[in-house]
Amino acid sequence: MSFRFFLLILISLSPSTWAKETDNLTDRHKHLEDSTEILDQEMNRRLQELQTEANKQKISCNDPRSLRILFHDLNGSRFFIGSLETWAEESSQVPKRSLGAAGSVYEGALENGWIFNRLSLASTVKVNGELIGTDKLGHFIDQGFEFYTPYRRSGYDMYPALHSSLGSEKSHSGKKSTGVISYADSMANYHGILFYHSLGEGSQSYFRCSDGRWTQIRKFTWADYVDAGWDEGINCSVVASESGQNKYHENIKKLEVRDNKPYKCPIESGSCGKLNSRYPPTISQFVLSPECRKVEKTSSQPGSSTSNRRNTKGTR
Repeated sequence: MSFRFFLLILISLSPSTWAKETDNLTDRHKHLEDSTEILDQEMNRRLQELQTEANKQKISCNDPRSLRILFHDLNGSRFFIGSLETWAEESSQVPKRSLGAAGSVYEGALENGWIFNRLSLASTVKVNGELIGTDKLGHFIDQGFEFYTPYRRSGYDMYPALHSSLGSEKSHSGKKSTGVISYADSMANYHGILFYHSLGEGSQSYFRCSDGRWTQIRKFTWADYVDAGWDEGINCSVVASESGQNKYHENIKKLEVRDNKPYKCPIESGSCGKLNSRYPPTISQFVLSPECRKVEKTSSQPGSSTSNRRNTKGTR
């Protein structure tokens, strides 16, 4: 079966929900309400559901692996689209900005444009003050779970997991599907790995187990994870083909003429400087784009993402 024929089957199954890329550049200067509190509430509701189900299934206190698997079973993707991503897309509570590929910076730039230009992109939402695609919520939960396994099996060395994560963007998840390599996707994957580790283990665990019962002891907030590295307007995606890249930059120039504002990525170079200070090279090589890594480091700000205080033993 050809890849294009396979994609056509998927589209016929779920034409209203398929989304692959996101445009965090178009209309980014327009006001968008922050959804952190709403998304926090939904994630904590899902963690409470996990607590109920884990105790119902009598998951052992010595079995945090089964807790991770259960969370993913309850919240993983449906028809290749993350369940939380779908919830955010469909919820009237979540302010969002939605675009089709046509009319976005990706118009005519996608490798399989004959398919993807007919579909909606992942909507843009604001979380922790950053503009991100709803697809990042799916990456956090689904790919975070997928790449947690090589992280655990390597003795909690982040290198194999992040190597595989970016490798997926350079193959089936990006380059070989739409033709776009998203470093922001890889960033969301990385934070998802950290989240799964903290479900039932580590000093910042969300759950504690005693006498065979799991209890949520810490509230979840997206502010612990989301930073400018999730924003594709800052952590620039790479269009793989030369023709696609030319069209992408042409669309950005048209956007600059239309709005009389700069849109060249990274649109906020200062944010890249902070990201370079926040993430060491052992991590940044996999989660920050080449354009963002070129920016000189700046002093880290107070209250930076807690992920940088978590265990990344053995990174290279």
